[in-house]
Amino acid sequence: MASYFSAENIAKLHKGHNEVQKQFADLRQRYIVRKYKSDRAKEYALHGFGRRLGTLVRAIDQVYEILPPEREDIPERDEVVDATIAIQSFVLNTFGCLDNLAWIWVYEKDVKGKDGNALDPKRVGLGNKDVRRSFSNEFRAYLESRQKWFENLKDFRDSLAHRIPLYIPPFIVTPETVDEYNKLEQASGEAMLRADINEYDRLQAEQKRLGKFRPWMTHSQFEKAPSVVFHSQLVADYVTVDEFGRTMLEELDR
Repeated sequence: MASYFSAENIAKLHKGHNEVQKQFADLRQRYIVRKYKSDRAKEYALHGFGRRLGTLVRAIDQVYEILPPEREDIPERDEVVDATIAIQSFVLNTFGCLDNLAWIWVYEKDVKGKDGNALDPKRVGLGNKDVRRSFSNEFRAYLESRQKWFENLKDFRDSLAHRIPLYIPPFIVTPETVDEYNKLEQASGEAMLRADINEYDRLQAEQKRLGKFRPWMTHSQFEKAPSVVFHSQLVADYVTVDEFGRTMLEELDR
């Protein structure tokens, strides 16, 4: 069974994965050495944003270790579950990174609401009107340029947190083999009804041989959620978070 990716794309994915480690070390150091006016801003920078960045990197590492892009066989269920857990953590902490950047800004610049009172903690975010109006025109333009990416992330985060969790399909069945797969499904059900466990296991193994693994993640079928190739998406999303972090540093020092 051939890998889903070409040899050229596998090399690009591993290169991108390796670059993530370098980006993380550099950006974390920039937030560590920066001089902060607010102790709370410093806490959010080091123990909020910095910790979450480390979690994102480790989540990517785990996915690439468990399900490397060059892998050809159908993984075991526990392997898929472990990779899924890493991806779910990545998505939630990516969103958390953006919120932590907002908190850094709010505390460092002492941002208040229109009434002059402290902002409701539930409303602190890069998209909040009170927070956004305190940014420079340049940073607001940057946020607008990333709005589509943010909306896609929010869709996956909201489904994960409140509706259907993200998952990796164990394998797919091609149109050419779907009839045979369905026959084996019926036969294995009949074997289970007569408690013929050996026959059931044999038929299930035959079914699995008809399948092909695809490195996709998705959530609800009824919502027609997109299937995303997770190896490239994880790296691309990390690069975007890194970009947000560096652009926020520029805004803080503007």
